[in-house]
Amino acid sequence: MYSELLESTLRYAKNSVVISLGRDIPLLRQARNSRFISYEQLFTLLHHRRFEESRPSFSWRVRRLLDSGHLHACEGISWAGHPVYRITQKGLLQLESHGHFVPVIHSQTPRPPQLSQAFHALELNEVQVSLVRNNVLANWQGEIEIASANMMSAGGYQKDYDAIVDVWVPGGLRRFALEYERTLKSARRYESVCASLAAERQIGCILYLGAAQNIVFHLAHLFQPVSDRVAFATLRAFCEQKLRTQVLVSPDLPATTFEDILIYKGLPFPGAA
Repeated sequence: MYSELLESTLRYAKNSVVISLGRDIPLLRQARNSRFISYEQLFTLLHHRRFEESRPSFSWRVRRLLDSGHLHACEGISWAGHPVYRITQKGLLQLESHGHFVPVIHSQTPRPPQLSQAFHALELNEVQVSLVRNNVLANWQGEIEIASANMMSAGGYQKDYDAIVDVWVPGGLRRFALEYERTLKSARRYESVCASLAAERQIGCILYLGAAQNIVFHLAHLFQPVSDRVAFATLRAFCEQKLRTQVLVSPDLPATTFEDILIYKGLPFPGAA
């Protein structure tokens, strides 16, 4: 007994936090990749990926990572009544010490994610959560991972999309790029985006979600040159109806379901028959 106590004392410094590879690291990775994430969103996504089974255990883990400075609770921001978190420099350093480095946000990044980005991130999380709860999400690669891969590869995507999403549809898996517009950009910026989408060869279908219907209609007009590969809907409609959402592909054509577009126009998941 004495030798076991001595070994424990030698292995772990007093008041240190022992990081679990199977539980803490996936939690910190999700917080980093989401930029901002609520308590409920974080639990739902980790539970879906089988990293967390027990809510009490998850709550204890979050409190422990908050107390140790690996996570930060954002003051003045909540989502559906739940606190909102972001990863800290200490949390990023912990990820890097276990081999999880991305060039877009790392422990030497001068500033953490800005609060102005919070609601864009939280609303994107809701899209992911809605697909998880509908049992159609196969994989979600967020903007941080996409931008990092694009930085390190000459053959990456034409754009740092908000997400690359793999979903189950009748007949197998389909992949699409996801973009979310809370506010409109300049016309010149959208000209550049159109050129990027026209040059894209790795993604067959891009879903643009808008915060409001007027944004959706405006985007549909702006993107007419590439409308055969871009679909438009509101974020709220997509969260409610998922792949059955009625989407616009052109202001002059009737709406159709996004699932039909994926089945008949989307590229099959890489490696699928």
